[in-house]
Amino acid sequence: MKTFPDKLVLISALFILFAFTSLSAQNGSNDVRLFQSYFYDAPISKTPHAEGGLNYSTYEYGNSFGIGAKGGYPINEKIEIQAGWGYESFSPEEGDGNSGITDLGLFGRYNLSNSGPTSFSAGGMITLPIGSDDIGAGNLNFGGFGAVRHALDNGLVLCGTAGLLFYETTEIELDPVTYEIEEKSKYETSFNIGAGAIYPVSDQLSIVGEFFMRSEGDYMMLSGGVDYKLGNGRVRGALGIGLDDGAPDIMVMGGYAITL
Repeated sequence: MKTFPDKLVLISALFILFAFTSLSAQNGSNDVRLFQSYFYDAPISKTPHAEGGLNYSTYEYGNSFGIGAKGGYPINEKIEIQAGWGYESFSPEEGDGNSGITDLGLFGRYNLSNSGPTSFSAGGMITLPIGSDDIGAGNLNFGGFGAVRHALDNGLVLCGTAGLLFYETTEIELDPVTYEIEEKSKYETSFNIGAGAIYPVSDQLSIVGEFFMRSEGDYMMLSGGVDYKLGNGRVRGALGIGLDDGAPDIMVMGGYAITL
């Protein structure tokens, strides 16, 4: 069972880092993307983009490692499509672990309004069930979401998202007539909500703070990260702290993003 006091020091450190760095902030940019809500954000990219990355998570009962790629392609100034795919491996403290490819996630969003400093978008998602059953993949999930970004005069960009997603699950039932074991699929409804802030320290460096919650699976995480522009790409890294039983205790995320 996760306890909030156990993580109070780390959470405070993230907010202190974010607050003090904000004092020297300069100009913001929509080119800086969120970590947890990468696919559930408001901006429409002007050019194709891609990011390769990895993550390492620790749990009370083991740890996991993942590597993958994601990116987006703007159809026009109002519409963008995105995709994400990867490989995950889980190692429990006892027994054998499991590994395999994830389902292919497809996302799309439409910009509803881009008035001045505020941008509203709505979108949808679906996962193609091509992943490995060993890691709980192979599911046809789908849903929709809305997102907003608002840029303040001091450069701080506030982000928010909310969505309703439907996750496919499998139940094992015993047929009362034939006494045969049957696997039946059903859908669990999940309400997702996220909030974040992006603050540009300089033209190259931005600080990204986020909170994300998913009702299905009791997932809740707070994260803080950096996005550093290096040449034609961006070096990105973040630390996440789990606040509920379904989230990792600690998650380390890293990646490199490019504009195509």
